[in-house]
Amino acid sequence: MKYKLLSVCAVLGMMFCAAANAGNMPSAPENKPISQVSDVNNMPEDTMVYIQGYLINNLGNEMYTFQDNSGSITVEIDEDLLASGSATPNTLVWIAAEVNKDGNVTSLEAEEIQFLPSQASNSANN
Repeated sequence: MKYKLLSVCAVLGMMFCAAANAGNMPSAPENKPISQVSDVNNMPEDTMVYIQGYLINNLGNEMYTFQDNSGSITVEIDEDLLASGSATPNTLVWIAAEVNKDGNVTSLEAEEIQFLPSQASNSANN
């Protein structure tokens, strides 16, 4: 009986910790406003942004060119974030990222990426 009680307490503790940490993770795309690349360039460093568009170029060393209808920006994406899917220039992605500033150059560091269902036309690449 004592072990069952300890097991239940352990499970409840893990559930509580998971729920507490869930507040630190970016939410699904439908819960966050989508920023445009043109707006990201004017945001302060360490701002969390949510962008939607296309990874049009792999620059190497986990760096990619991201493009939406307003422009393009460099995004650092760790390999483990890309493990859930394959990105081509025609793959629509949603990215939660932090703004990085290096002098006058703005880039993003991805925290989460989701591969979205394809759309009929790729307006960012037209």
